[in-house]
Amino acid sequence: MRINAYIMAADPAWIEASVLSYYDLVQQIVVSYDAAGLSWSGTPLPVDQCLARLRRIDPCGKMRFYPGLFARPECNPMQNDTHQRQCALDLAAEGADWVLQLDTDEVLADPVHFVDCLKEAQRRGFSAMEYPARWLYRALGEDLYLERCSRFWRTAGGFPGPVAVRPGTRLRNARQCDVPLFRVDFRSSNTDPWHCKNAPVHRVVSPRQGIVHYSWIREEKELLRKTSSWGHSKENWSPEIRHWLWAGRHPLLASLATPFMSITRRMRIARIPSPSPFHAAATKSSTAPHVQPMPCQ
Repeated sequence: MRINAYIMAADPAWIEASVLSYYDLVQQIVVSYDAAGLSWSGTPLPVDQCLARLRRIDPCGKMRFYPGLFARPECNPMQNDTHQRQCALDLAAEGADWVLQLDTDEVLADPVHFVDCLKEAQRRGFSAMEYPARWLYRALGEDLYLERCSRFWRTAGGFPGPVAVRPGTRLRNARQCDVPLFRVDFRSSNTDPWHCKNAPVHRVVSPRQGIVHYSWIREEKELLRKTSSWGHSKENWSPEIRHWLWAGRHPLLASLATPFMSITRRMRIARIPSPSPFHAAATKSSTAPHVQPMPCQ
């Protein structure tokens, strides 16, 4: 089974940790970036920093770099998001059985188990795979986080869209697509409050085998840049930023208040081991030293 991947070089905060978590699984990584250094909303991005950091962790020469112009002013940010992903997906699909579409703040905690699920999806004739992510909100200390959870503090899976698709897939909205989905979750019934309660679950994995999504684990200025540049940038994020700042100052209170909170503000304090020394360093600072990859075998 040949697996390729694509990424978008726009957000450097967790880029090494993300790519290295699946680097050994893939044959090729398409790196898509905006040639003008602009986001989907037209704001500046640290593209050059992303490209330099990616080149440092590519000992096998798996990465292929493709510039484009994706800040199309006549389109809204989500349309630009979907367009860039589709362009990258089409490039990565050549010669592949599957294409990974993981964002650069998503880390595979158990790559071997992830591939085993992907093989099952292929055997059963599915065209895409959704795989649960643990969505992290604030870093509290060594391997300790505020993590999104259910109303009563159980693990909740996050599913922004399929993280692996077959070549030829047409994306509808960011990573989402209308094809037969193989759906993996943390329990035999759906754990994601954004999905309907009877959403199918074809396979169950433990929380330690899920994707770790370091979505909001970053410095304040980086978070502000992210919310002004991503596909959802047209929405008002000020209330969420204020709550993020408050929760960092009062994590215990944020967790205790969970039963009374809306979906996006249900938090629990969780210990999530760092899979590598880089992860632990990056949790403390997004300017952590660059990790050196293993030599190509």
